[in-house]
Amino acid sequence: MPGKPSIALAVDETTGPEMEPSTSGNPEIWQQVASDNIDPIAAEVVGTRAAGDWLGSQQRYRLIEPIALNADSQNQKVVEVQVTDTKPNDMASSLVEQRHRFSLVEIDQADGKSHFPLMAYPYLALHSRFFPSIPELQNAWIEADYSVLIVEDRRHLPDLLTIWQQATLDPLQQVHSFYVMVELWDAMAAFKGQGSLLNISNLCMDEDQIVCLRCIEMGPYRNDYRLADMGLLWQSLLQSNSQSLSDLIGLATQVTEGQIDVIDSLKEALVAIADRYQLGTDIAPAVSETPAESNVLADLDIPGLEGIDISSEDTGMDSIDSPTMVLPMKLTGLEDAGQSHVGQQRDHNEDNYFIQSALSRQETLSTQTLDAKCAYILCDGMGGHSGGEVASQLAVDTLREYLDDHWDAELPDEKELRHSIGLANQVIYEKNQIEERTGSARMGTTLVMLLVKGTTAVAAHVGDSRLYRYTKRLGLQQITVDHEVGQREIKRGVEPAIAYARPDAYQLTQALGPCGEEALEPSFNYLNLTEDTLLLLCSDGLSDDRLLETHCSTHIEPILRGHKGIEEGVADLIELANEQNGHDNITALVVKLKVKPDLSKLQSV
Repeated sequence: MPGKPSIALAVDETTGPEMEPSTSGNPEIWQQVASDNIDPIAAEVVGTRAAGDWLGSQQRYRLIEPIALNADSQNQKVVEVQVTDTKPNDMASSLVEQRHRFSLVEIDQADGKSHFPLMAYPYLALHSRFFPSIPELQNAWIEADYSVLIVEDRRHLPDLLTIWQQATLDPLQQVHSFYVMVELWDAMAAFKGQGSLLNISNLCMDEDQIVCLRCIEMGPYRNDYRLADMGLLWQSLLQSNSQSLSDLIGLATQVTEGQIDVIDSLKEALVAIADRYQLGTDIAPAVSETPAESNVLADLDIPGLEGIDISSEDTGMDSIDSPTMVLPMKLTGLEDAGQSHVGQQRDHNEDNYFIQSALSRQETLSTQTLDAKCAYILCDGMGGHSGGEVASQLAVDTLREYLDDHWDAELPDEKELRHSIGLANQVIYEKNQIEERTGSARMGTTLVMLLVKGTTAVAAHVGDSRLYRYTKRLGLQQITVDHEVGQREIKRGVEPAIAYARPDAYQLTQALGPCGEEALEPSFNYLNLTEDTLLLLCSDGLSDDRLLETHCSTHIEPILRGHKGIEEGVADLIELANEQNGHDNITALVVKLKVKPDLSKLQSV
């Protein structure tokens, strides 16, 4: 398999502050790191290396181009070189994911010093909220005399200025680009990295028309950046496009002259411009993914940085009342796959599933559209004398037939979904009554159902079969909440530790079939797809013991990133469950959705 291109940044940090163990609580460390004390890299330190040489002792990254420092380059503080990652599927090196399971800093017990580059922390602190605008940090380590950061290669992305100069650039895209830059400016303040936004060659635009940085520039650092500095950059961009909005030109002038020097005021002005032009923007206050009082560095578990409070109050991170712009999205790709396995301890499979995908694609010289109408049903049956597999099959068949007959263009509303689930429940309930099944012999089944229409989806569930969502920005999220005694007690106000100390904590409180429809209370979740997303439906044979949460970086993330095919990814999930759990039947349905901003829905001014 060919390697993956990345960018290596070599930084001389040998004279920078040493990080003490986590007990030190030294509040001066970040302030020192964010000062201009990164020395130039000496030629003899890096030396001359040819293309094809290994970078670092782990023999993973090969140089695509040579490194040669000479006397004329003694003022260079960062050496940038393109490398090939020869192990692109080794997700264990993904520092952003590892931070959820391991400490990011390995402390040498002999000297108490960190062996993790200090200049890598801004990438990690900002990734979850600002990727893809912030490039992914793929690896980082410290050599004897300098540090190495392996950063996502963005050389293939066009410069922002090049895109801005195009007459076809949509007016709303101008507004949205400025809004993203304001958010980045605000977040970068804590790391003294705002200069990254003032270097026009460091700004690019990805395939989804999102403003991105090629890297977080390591220096020189200043403490006196003002919004007026960004206003000057805006004026240069606006002057390069004859179709620039007059309101944006006026706003850039106000910012440059210092008439607007507060982040929230600037955001409000941008939202007002978009609203005034009625360009089809969905504009509404939204809750920030970073809580208003959170400390983004504290969340990283970085020894020595515990005393530094970089909360939203200090950094200007979005609060619940901050204005937010959301572009309309369109679907550009959908893949799905499903597998089921009896497991290691059962002699028959009581799980059942159903997948139906209908994709409609239209393409012209100027536009491409993709629509999807897809149904995914997963049931985990229970009951004596083969009752479980009968119940799960009855539920799948009943719901499939109902959707075939009644689901037209738009997603069904909650009333329709409740009715369809009630029908499935009634079919199983009546069979229980006819066969005079009682107690544990009464057949039943869980249900998790996902319906997708374009960039919207709805999930319905009964029992403990689950729906998970994974995105690069938000990570892995469990969308459904199990219908079981433990969760019922928590809803009643019982502490989780007490609720799950009950011997019946994992006993189901909801299932299809054992009782009549009047006792059934399915749950519903409506979803809007605003970024590339992986949706996973699974039975408890896969989700038990936090298996997905523990192995997200190796078994879920690679599917969304394209490092692993979807069929292979589902097979690996089944194999993982058999290795780590195996006590129950195992079923997994995976849906991979790609989206991008839909500029065709934006009206022209």
